[in-house]
Amino acid sequence: MLNRLSRLFVPPIFADEEKTRAARFMISFSWIAICVVLLLILSRLVLLTDESDIPLIMFFAIIAVLLFVQYIVRLGYVNTASIFIVFSLWGMLTYLAWYADGIRDLAVTAYIIVIIFASLLLGWRFALLVGTMSVSALWYFGIMEKQGVRVLHVDDPISYARDFTGVIFLIGVLVYLLSTDWSRTLQSARVELQERLRAEEKLQRQANYLAALNETALGLLNRSELHPLLESILTRACDLLDTQHGLIEMLLPDDSALRQEVGIGVLAQFNGNLTLKREGVTGNVWASGQTLVVQNYPAWGNSLPDFVNAGFNVVLGVPLKMENAVIGVLAISLIERNRTFTQEQIDFMERFAALASIAIDNARLYEQTQKELAERKAAEERFGKVFHASPVAIVMSSLEAGQIIEANEAYWKLSGFDPQITLNKTAVEMGICDTEEEWNRFSEQIRRERSVYDSACQFKTQSGEWKSTLAFYELVKLENEDSLLSMFYDVTEQKNASESLQNSEVRMRAILAAIPDMIFEVSKDGVFLDFMASEDVMPMLPPAQFIGRNVRELFSQVIVDQTFFALGRALETDQLHAFEYELTLGGEIHFFEARIAAVNSESAIIMVRDITQSKFIQTDRENLINELEGKNGELERFTYTVSHDLKSPLITIKGFLGFLEQSALNGNTVRLKADIKRISEATDKMQLLLNDLLELSRVGRLTEPYQNIDFGELAREVVELLYGRLHEKEIDLVIQDNLPAVYGDRRRLFEVLQNLIDNAAKFIEGQPSPRIEIGHKGFEGVMPIFYVKDNGIGIDPMHQERIFGLFNKLDAQSEGTGIGLALVKRIIEFHKGRIWVQSGAGQGATFFFTLAPAE
Repeated sequence: MLNRLSRLFVPPIFADEEKTRAARFMISFSWIAICVVLLLILSRLVLLTDESDIPLIMFFAIIAVLLFVQYIVRLGYVNTASIFIVFSLWGMLTYLAWYADGIRDLAVTAYIIVIIFASLLLGWRFALLVGTMSVSALWYFGIMEKQGVRVLHVDDPISYARDFTGVIFLIGVLVYLLSTDWSRTLQSARVELQERLRAEEKLQRQANYLAALNETALGLLNRSELHPLLESILTRACDLLDTQHGLIEMLLPDDSALRQEVGIGVLAQFNGNLTLKREGVTGNVWASGQTLVVQNYPAWGNSLPDFVNAGFNVVLGVPLKMENAVIGVLAISLIERNRTFTQEQIDFMERFAALASIAIDNARLYEQTQKELAERKAAEERFGKVFHASPVAIVMSSLEAGQIIEANEAYWKLSGFDPQITLNKTAVEMGICDTEEEWNRFSEQIRRERSVYDSACQFKTQSGEWKSTLAFYELVKLENEDSLLSMFYDVTEQKNASESLQNSEVRMRAILAAIPDMIFEVSKDGVFLDFMASEDVMPMLPPAQFIGRNVRELFSQVIVDQTFFALGRALETDQLHAFEYELTLGGEIHFFEARIAAVNSESAIIMVRDITQSKFIQTDRENLINELEGKNGELERFTYTVSHDLKSPLITIKGFLGFLEQSALNGNTVRLKADIKRISEATDKMQLLLNDLLELSRVGRLTEPYQNIDFGELAREVVELLYGRLHEKEIDLVIQDNLPAVYGDRRRLFEVLQNLIDNAAKFIEGQPSPRIEIGHKGFEGVMPIFYVKDNGIGIDPMHQERIFGLFNKLDAQSEGTGIGLALVKRIIEFHKGRIWVQSGAGQGATFFFTLAPAE
C-alpha cells in the first residue's frame, strides 16, 4: 500500500529528457499547490471569514484540475497537460477576481505564478500570451472600478494576510523549483561538456595516430628494399610509442624459426639471433598469431634471461601477417617502471603492423621480381652467347614447309643466306630442296624417327656450292606445332663465295602479298574509312561492318585510349607509332600489334598483325636454351673425338707402310711380317672404332617398336649370353626378384645391360669373391631406378663424369674402344631416363639408371 502511495509522488520518466523535466516540474508543483490550497480551504472553514461558498468551490476546482493534470501527465501527454493547467488556472483565478474584488483581489497577484508556470512549461510565446491576457484582465477590472460598475470592497486583514501568504508561498515554491531545475540543467550541461571534452581529446589523439599512420604508410609503401624498409618500420613504431627499444623478427623460409633482422636500442645487439616457436614474447606471438602484452616481463613465465638482464619491464609483441599467416613479429619494449601500453596504443600498433606487413610483402615481391629479371637477363645473355657465338650452324624451322624461324650467325655464314629476307621462307624457296615432295619425304622421316644424325651430309649453300657437314636433326615442339632443330658442323674448308640475289622485285611482291596484316584507314576522329582483310588474321567483324563505324563502338575503353593516343601522335609527328593490345576472339585470347602511320592531316593507316604465335614462340624459345647447350657440347665433343681417335690408326698404318717397304727391299721377312701384323691391328682397331661409332649413331634413328618389357627376364637373357665370361672369372651374379617392368626398345635396353655387366666383369679381376648384382632401388617420380653393382676396383670420384664420354678409357691397356658407356648413356637418355655412378677407388662401382615404367 505504501509503495503504491509513494509511486503517486514519483514523477514518470520518458525517453525525451525535456519531457521528463516538464513532468517532474508539474508533479512537484501540483502536489505542493494542492497542499497550499487545502490549507487555505481549512483556514476558511475554521475562521468562517467568507460570506460566499464560491471561493471554496473554486479552490476545490483548482485541486481537481491539479489532480487531473497529474493523471494525463502519467499517461504521457505532458504538453497537453501543460497547456491545460496554465489556461485552467488562469481562468479560475480570473473568475475569482471578477467575482470578488476585481483588481484589488489577491487572485490577480497569482497571475505571476501562472505566467512563470507558462514560461517554464510552454516557452516564451505562451508566457507572452498569458501575460498579455493577464494585463488585459487587470485593465478590464480597473476600468470597471473607475466607471463605478464594481463597488470597492475591503477584505478582512486576516483573510488578506492568509491569501497573500499562500500566493507568496507558491511563488517561492516556483522560484525554488526553477532554481533546482536550472541547477540540474547546469550540472547536466557541465557533465555533458566534460564528456564532450574527453571525447574530443580522444578523437584528437586518434586523429594524430591516424595521421601518423597514414604518413607512415605512405613512407613505407614507397620503399622497395627489404632491410631499409624494416629499419624504417621499427624506427617509426618506436617514435610513435615514445621508446628507444624495439626489434623485428622475420620467419625463415623453411618456417623453422624467427630471425631478428633489425633491432634498435639495447635490442640491436641481438640481430641475427633465432627464436623458436613459443619461446619468449615473439615465439608466443608467432604460435598464437595474436598480439601479446607482458606488463611485468621479469616475472613472466616465458621470459628470456638476456632480455631480463637488459632491464625490460613491459613488452608488446604484434604479429606481422599476410593472408592470416604470420610472416614476422614486431616487438616494442619499455624500461621505465611507471609506464605501460594503453589499449589505444595496442590497437594502433595492430593497425600499424597490418600496413607494415603489406609494405614488407611489397618489398619481397620487388626483390623477387628483381631476382627473376636478373636471372632472365642472365639466361638471355647465356642463350645469346651459346646460340650466336657457337661455331656450329644452328637453325630452327617449321617442319611443314621448312620456313626458317631463327638461326645463328654461323648458319647464315655457312649457308650464305641473308637473314633479313630469308626468315619465314620455305626450304623450297631457299633452294635447300628442289621440290616439295623431297621436303615432304624428309619431314616424314623426322616425324617417324624424331632424331636423325647424318655424318656425311652434303649442305647446299645459296651459291649452289655443296659443303660436307656433320648434321643433326631433332623434332621439337613450338607452340604445339612440329618444328625442326637443325645443327650443321662444316668439316671442309670454308668457301667465301656467294651469288647475287635474283628476282628481288618478285620476292618483294611476294613479301607484300604475304604480309599477315589487316590494314585499316581511319579518320582523325576514329571512324573507319576503308579496310583490307588478311587471310592470316580473323577479324572480329566482316569488313563491310567496319566501314563508317567509330573505334569507340567496337573496342574496349583501354584499346580506344591506346588507339587515339597513337593516332594523335602519328598525325602530329608524321612518324610511325605502334602499340600492342589483347582481344578475345572465339573464346581465345589473341595478342595484336597495331602500327599507325599518317596519310595526311585528316587520316591514317593502321596495320594490325596477330602476334599471338610470336608471343608463344618467345616463351618456348627460352625452353630450348638448355637443350641447345647440351646438343652443341655433345656435337663438339663427338667431332673432336672422331677426328682424334680415327687419326691415330691412320698414322700407325702410314708409318708402318714405310717400314714395310724397307723390309721388302732388304728381304727382312720377319720384320715384314711384324709390320704387316701392326698394320692389320691398326685396321682392326679402326674397324672396331667405326663399328662402335656406327652403333652409337644408330641410337635414336634405328629403333624397334616400343613394348612392355619384363626387366628381370631381360637381365637373365643378358646373363645367359655372357655366361662364358662370367663363369670363367667365377663371378657370382645376383638378379633381384620382382624387378619392375619397363617400356622401351628391347634390343637397345639389352645392349645397356650387356655393356654394364661386361664392364663390371672387366674390372672385377683380383677380387677373392667377385660379385655383380642387378636390382631395383625406389623410384624417381614414376620412373623405377635400376642398378648394376660390382665389388671391383671402383672409380675415383674425379673421373666419374668423364667415363661417359666417347673413347674415355681410364685404363688405356684395357680391352674395348671406350664407347660402351657413352652408348649406354645415349640409349638411356633416348628413353627419357638418366644414368649416374656411385663409387670410390677400391670400393666397387654402382651404376644407377632410370627407365619409363610399363604402360
